[in-house]
Amino acid sequence: MPASTPRLRALPLLISACLALAAGTTRATELDTAKIDAVFAAFTPQTPGCALGVYREGQVLLARGYGLADLNHGVPITPDTVFDIGSSSKQFTALAVLMLAKEGKLDLQDPVSKHLPEMKALGQRFTIAQMLHHTAGLRDYNELLLLAGRDMGDVTSSADALRLLAAQQGLNFEPGTRFSYSNSGYFLAAMIVERVSGQSMDAFLQERVFKPLGMTVTHVRTDHTVVVPHRATAYSQNGPTSFAIDMSNWNQPGDGAVQTHVRDLARWDGELARPTVIDPTLLKALQTPGKLADGSAIQYGLGLSMDQYRGFARVHHAGAWGGYRAVVMRFPEQQLGLALTCNAAQANPVALAQRVADIALQGQFKEAPATQAAPTAAPAGFDPAIFIGLYEGEPGDLLHIEKAASGPLTLRRGGGGAALRPLGPRRMQSASGITQLDLADDGKTLTLTRNDEPKPMSFKRLPDYRASAAERAALAGRYHSDELGAEWTLSNQQEGLTLKGSGSGEAMLVGVKPDLLEGPGFSLRVERDAKGVPVGMVYDSARTRGIRLSKR
Repeated sequence: MPASTPRLRALPLLISACLALAAGTTRATELDTAKIDAVFAAFTPQTPGCALGVYREGQVLLARGYGLADLNHGVPITPDTVFDIGSSSKQFTALAVLMLAKEGKLDLQDPVSKHLPEMKALGQRFTIAQMLHHTAGLRDYNELLLLAGRDMGDVTSSADALRLLAAQQGLNFEPGTRFSYSNSGYFLAAMIVERVSGQSMDAFLQERVFKPLGMTVTHVRTDHTVVVPHRATAYSQNGPTSFAIDMSNWNQPGDGAVQTHVRDLARWDGELARPTVIDPTLLKALQTPGKLADGSAIQYGLGLSMDQYRGFARVHHAGAWGGYRAVVMRFPEQQLGLALTCNAAQANPVALAQRVADIALQGQFKEAPATQAAPTAAPAGFDPAIFIGLYEGEPGDLLHIEKAASGPLTLRRGGGGAALRPLGPRRMQSASGITQLDLADDGKTLTLTRNDEPKPMSFKRLPDYRASAAERAALAGRYHSDELGAEWTLSNQQEGLTLKGSGSGEAMLVGVKPDLLEGPGFSLRVERDAKGVPVGMVYDSARTRGIRLSKR
């Protein structure tokens, strides 16, 4: 889910002093708590913050709170503070589906419309398994709701989201051919669980997972008006030292909506490590990577990602919703588990958790951290200028390589960005190590490879372009989408083209090539009739592609 930060107040260190640990695992008494506290030094008694849990197979080695849960009343974050964990919830949705499949009440290879007939013909094209592996090609319902004019502060229900998904007439790609993260699949999976079981997602998980494991505060929130004791308020930064409340009134389960604290997450960590309540085959299935239709492996299982961090196998999932941020992370071979829950949008829980892991497993890793592995100087022959420019992959998929007056080159694509470092004369890598870019000898083709994507992507450099006044004027007008039931106005103003939709602010558009406009995080492809007159546009973004807008 759209998918946070703290006030520094160290709480008493919770140490299990009697652990008999095998060689090579982390002892509670070996944790350098001073170094761990320093990781969270940015979260002060004047800011929102994070709660941290460090576990060994469910036993709490360390539980800390940093920052404030409530800025109005100065309430500190503790290990008992409740947070929304956003997309980290997906593992519980996947488990619910697996439980019903084990009972023969559904099959992972069922077409979705078998259980959700309102999905009609579109729902015949992809299976439950493809939804859970993010290979179904579904447009992201969170973005669809925003495009339809709904604000994060509006109240929206499961019925609203299901109605909008059922109205879609296309997919982002042919099911099974690509991996592309989408919240829609997990929301629809939750709707299937509710239809098949006759229970709400919360009731189902309370009965079969949360209560049996002793996760006493964990629940699925589908009513924004419910009072949740000890829950942190979520914030985003709206100035150098000021914050604004950043919470949503959307009430859909499945892709998110689980609320919990780091003590309860210790019990889940323990069950994943040594199952005592849940069928081990189901937990293994969560942690088994999926495949595309051609057999290519992906790093995503069912609600969990599997990869390597500094040479160690890692299982994890991050989450973000409103100003909440979270990550649940495990290093199975080292018997180390981590949970980080935050209430500040500027927090990066994955990076913070990795820094804690660096400390907890100090001296054990096979590889240096990515920041340490970066070369201190550019390789011989590296010229940043040859990379700078705008590139296009599949139609409307735009990638920028940019350089500010000072600082490194940066990659910008689909509303996201990353700093880059050189690896060779024509090769760069993101600071995180996830993305690699290779520029062809002709300087016109850029190949993007991600360690979480099975196939590389090719981008072609676009020449400089500036739309004429006549071209801009011809595009101005009102546009309507039947799939969204919404209307946009494209205006030709002195400073350029702007786009405004129902309930949204104006977005500036820039022509990047003939009949292709770029906005913040999206692009618009112009459609023309046989006479060359503009008759519509096609909206594309990272998670939502191919929405047609007809010109009135």
